[in-house]
Amino acid sequence: MRFTRAAAQLAAAAIFCASAVVVAPAPDASASVVLTGAGSTWSQIAIDQFRADVSRQGLNINYQGVGSTSGRVFYYNDQVDFAVSEIPFTAAYRDSTGTVVVNEIAAAAHRPYAYLPIVAGGTSFMYHVNRPGGGLITDVQFSPDTIAKIFTGVITNWDDPQIRADNPGQVLPNLPIRVVVRSDGSGTTAQFTAFLASQATALWNAYCTKVGMSPCGQTSLFPLQNGSSFVSQALSTGVANFVGSSANNGAITYVEYGYAKQRAYPVASVKNRAGYFTQPTSLDVAIALQGASFNSDGTQNLQGVYTYGDPYTYPVSSYSYMIVPTTTAPPFDTAKGDVLGRFILYFACAGQQKAAELGYSPLPRNLVVNAFASEAKIPGAPAPPPIDEAHCANPTLTGNWPPHPTGPPPTQAPSGTGTGTGSGTGTGTGSGTGTGTGPYAGKGTGTRAATTTIPAGGVGTAGPGAQSPNGVASGPAGGGQLVAAQQPIDVPRGSSPIGPFGVVAAVLLLLAVMFVPPAFALVLDRRRRAVT
Repeated sequence: MRFTRAAAQLAAAAIFCASAVVVAPAPDASASVVLTGAGSTWSQIAIDQFRADVSRQGLNINYQGVGSTSGRVFYYNDQVDFAVSEIPFTAAYRDSTGTVVVNEIAAAAHRPYAYLPIVAGGTSFMYHVNRPGGGLITDVQFSPDTIAKIFTGVITNWDDPQIRADNPGQVLPNLPIRVVVRSDGSGTTAQFTAFLASQATALWNAYCTKVGMSPCGQTSLFPLQNGSSFVSQALSTGVANFVGSSANNGAITYVEYGYAKQRAYPVASVKNRAGYFTQPTSLDVAIALQGASFNSDGTQNLQGVYTYGDPYTYPVSSYSYMIVPTTTAPPFDTAKGDVLGRFILYFACAGQQKAAELGYSPLPRNLVVNAFASEAKIPGAPAPPPIDEAHCANPTLTGNWPPHPTGPPPTQAPSGTGTGTGSGTGTGTGSGTGTGTGPYAGKGTGTRAATTTIPAGGVGTAGPGAQSPNGVASGPAGGGQLVAAQQPIDVPRGSSPIGPFGVVAAVLLLLAVMFVPPAFALVLDRRRRAVT
């Protein structure tokens, strides 16, 4: 009878514990909601980081970097919940021949939408040019006119007099320029061609005339002449990988700075309206975007960015749109609206802490205001919090962000010697003259600490080198890929990510470990007594 009584007690205990687990509170319903998006590759590095962060808090975001144009098509064809693009819907979308193929505004009319900024950055000019004696050249600089002539085929050699004039004292090889452009409909192309149309209007219109598209203005498909020597590659990874290949000495492309940073390749400094050559650092992009304004439909107007007079401006700065639904037209509903709203509140605030590490720039306050206003229009989305450092951990609001430097940046002349300290990691021994402080002191080739700081929760892997605002490193550095360091989301969250079934299984296993061995021992004891 002792075994029977003990077994009954064990069974009762197991049933009690299992019942306590089964009646535990249900998980947050958002854990079962899967949100889908597609579009920009310009923004993809940041988006992938943001969605990895929130996945640890029960928000499931799927995103495909297929290019801005495809993302907009997926939206108006009801294939995704949201899209990301560097350009808005247009009433006359044209193909590479200039033919109008669709009215995107009409096509998307059945799914009313709003635009909001998701991440800011600089469109950079990643290049691969080896010195005549060997070694990668890392301190090239261009005026906007030179950039326009390179990408319209007017300048075709790295030893061109105009390039040499932009780079006094620099020894550049007699080497053909291999221009690499996007083959797919691209927001990066749209951002770059908008800059060309505004700042090199005559050159760009002359080029467009040659391809039968004059004036072509801003376009998401780069126009090419028949028989052009330009190289076409799909997606941001395609153009960056081509330029970064050891076989492609002489290549240059336009791509979001994060792709060049990942591959430890240099990007050209660009001359701004104040006459200084600047890099697409997070600080210079943020400064430039103070010149951005908004159109009545919430879209960006970058004319003030291109001509912003601050000496630290990087002139080819912009930001990417998230296109979000403002009704529950299929495939959207309020449950998805809750997840999308929480995702937006995360990346507009705490998520921006990682922008600089990924090669972007934190959204300044004026863009956060715009993002919150559009988030509030999403059905089912939580109300946005106040825009202050207590509720929004965006570094441009919390003060955890470099103040505007005092005085103008040092002239980035490519001759002489000098050192400098600034906001980057390590000290560069540069080719500029003299010494100074600030984000461009010591600009040029030099040395850098052999490690890269990775935030808590991140994982760094050894890389061949990386670029800092102090200078382009010529020695090895830890240029690791950041892996989803968890950040708190300042909105209600779901419960444990292992789910209720995982809890039940864990408790039952614990009960088995605790009670099965004693019960088995009682059975053996009873049998032993029966035998004796």
